[in-house]
Amino acid sequence: MKFGDQLERDSVPEWSLHNLDYNSLKHEIKVHTTKDQGTAMAIPGQPDLALGRFEDALFRELAHQHDRVDLFVSSKASEINRRLDHLATNIERFAVKSANNAENLSPLRRQRRFAKYERDLLQCDTDIHSLSRFCSAQVVAFRKILKKYKKWTGSTTLHTRINQDVLGNPKSFTRKQFGSLRTKHDEVLTELRAAEPPLSEPSSPDSLVGSPSMLSHTQRLPRAAIERLEPAEAPYQQKYWNEYDDASDAGHDDGYAIYVNPNEEPSFPGYEYVAAPFRAVSAWFGKGPSNGQAPESAPLLTGGESSRAGYMSTSGHTDSEEDGYASSDGIPSYGFEAHYAVFPSVDEQRVAMYRKKTLFWGTIGSLIISYALLGVCSILIATGKHRLHIEVDVGVTLGVVISLFCACAALGMMLYRNDRPSLIFRLVVWCAFMTSCILNGMLLVLVANNTS
Repeated sequence: MKFGDQLERDSVPEWSLHNLDYNSLKHEIKVHTTKDQGTAMAIPGQPDLALGRFEDALFRELAHQHDRVDLFVSSKASEINRRLDHLATNIERFAVKSANNAENLSPLRRQRRFAKYERDLLQCDTDIHSLSRFCSAQVVAFRKILKKYKKWTGSTTLHTRINQDVLGNPKSFTRKQFGSLRTKHDEVLTELRAAEPPLSEPSSPDSLVGSPSMLSHTQRLPRAAIERLEPAEAPYQQKYWNEYDDASDAGHDDGYAIYVNPNEEPSFPGYEYVAAPFRAVSAWFGKGPSNGQAPESAPLLTGGESSRAGYMSTSGHTDSEEDGYASSDGIPSYGFEAHYAVFPSVDEQRVAMYRKKTLFWGTIGSLIISYALLGVCSILIATGKHRLHIEVDVGVTLGVVISLFCACAALGMMLYRNDRPSLIFRLVVWCAFMTSCILNGMLLVLVANNTS
């Protein structure tokens, strides 16, 4: 495993941004040096100037990396020290307050406050151990990078300079010991233990029943005094249909009914203004019911003589249920395909019919526009004046381009249909398309002759 990955694992993951940039330093050493460069490539009696310049630059970079890590370690240690001082002050202050106002403060509140202080102390202890672990990982990283440099250059000068001037500094983080922080943590923890009130048993009904005093007290009470009262029956509430993820969640004896109020008004103001455009768009896809009421807004349980109920009607005859479910009275018979499912998708067929009609009339309209433009361009080129021949040629060219586009659009809409049109319709469209292309091409040839 590469040491760069091991450094991320051995250090503190939350503080990985403050680690020594080991991978970048290792890459710089490999780029600027070769193995045994300090001894093999140096001229006898002459210093290696290139190696000296790189060594000075690497020394400055290592010193900068050391100062950055040292600043973080010092800041973190000062932060932990301030947190411990703050906790000690709060514990002492709350202990004095609890002693003076013991009657006003509830034991539960005191226990919660001291539990919070204990959690903060535990977090401080964790940070102290993490800081020590972080420093150890950085020291190993410095040793590894110096070892890499010595391996690739054979020079020990950088190792000596770093140890004497940087790592050997008494104020360096490599020389710091966090025993003072651990000692202060132990002192604050001892103070917390001394000021913490004794834990009281929870005043729950189970604990009260299980105590000997309560047992003796209940034994002295008459039998009628400790009998449990029957729970009062809750008033019956109207239940509605609900769907459970697990069928066992629902009761076996409870009945549910499906109810939808079709006349219910929207619950927020302005709903009609928002819903009106959607209803208008929905009306484009087909003809609505004869009574003017959308199928999705019609009541589910309909009564009366409606023959559209089909299998949903509940008359008093005793015919088999299969006849009711096989009924097709609820499906419109105008222009829809035969259905073979219990719930046929009428909406999908309606959309398909609307799409078919739109593409059909779009094809016819595009061809009409194409030939209309073709006629206009023919009249322009036949009656154009010599003075305005440039304007006439531009107009004819533009009309020819639009006419060709309309012809191509008509052919594309015919090919885009999902259903297969009749053979006569396809032949007519293809012939009209080819004729339009030929005639427009002839007009372009005439325009070119006039220009020349």
